[in-house]
Amino acid sequence: MQTIVNPNKTAIRTKLVITDVDGTLSSFWDYFVPAIRDFVREMSQEVKVSVDELSQDIGHVIERRGTHEYPWLLEETSFAWKHYKDKVDEFTGRIVQPFWEALDSNREKYLRPFPTVLDTLAALKSQGIKVVALSDAPDFMARVRNQQLFDGLLDAVYALETREPSKNDIFQPITFEYGRKRLSSLLNSSSNIKSSFFTLPQSYEKPCPHGLDRILEDFDVYPQECMFIGDSLSKDGIVAASRGIRFIWAHYGHHVPAEYEEIVSHSLKPRREEKAAKVLPDHLLTAVAARYDEILNHI
Repeated sequence: MQTIVNPNKTAIRTKLVITDVDGTLSSFWDYFVPAIRDFVREMSQEVKVSVDELSQDIGHVIERRGTHEYPWLLEETSFAWKHYKDKVDEFTGRIVQPFWEALDSNREKYLRPFPTVLDTLAALKSQGIKVVALSDAPDFMARVRNQQLFDGLLDAVYALETREPSKNDIFQPITFEYGRKRLSSLLNSSSNIKSSFFTLPQSYEKPCPHGLDRILEDFDVYPQECMFIGDSLSKDGIVAASRGIRFIWAHYGHHVPAEYEEIVSHSLKPRREEKAAKVLPDHLLTAVAARYDEILNHI
């Protein structure tokens, strides 16, 4: 096992690995993109709206709510209000329910760990090194995905709270009913997970350091005793750098297939001028990983 050395030549053993999940342990896009792609094509015919316009409409909800798996993703769109506000049951039965069922089916079929991930997590566990996930995913989906792939291998998972819009929110779903039922069902189905689970405020989304600070406190470790691995330089890299934690860039999770990239970065993105993300200086990268198991070279 490798160690890092401080200026006083005292060896510091890695006690905790903090890992991102989506794009680092597994690929969320492998199941989400095919489902949303097929749905938008079908809906385009249903409501006589172009695929591009429909995608942008959904993209605005994703941007507002900060997640692709917002429980009321479809109910809050402009096309829902325009075409179905007086036909809520029809909208739910013909559109909302089939979409989420297709997404869940895709997740069960196609969500898989990246190569070497499970063996690496087991190796870290065998060496007495704790592994904690810090995710910006909504808490209920983080629980479900953890249960499906990693339960028992992660010591803890920290994810973001899921909240309904307030009464004063100008953006309201045409109905809350199905989203509430889905949320409750998924929470119940994952109630027996082995990993400890903690829900963080939405304001803790990376690169906000408060979630990371919570982990350091909960596990009683110093930044020098930790290592962080993630695929996002602007989120994972920046938050690790803010606390002086060694950062491994999971480069393998940074790229998606060309078709998926078009949907993720263009079709679902509202067309507006975006602020440039903060760039992580190269000297703050401990290493660039082509596979997850390369972190074992740096613990």
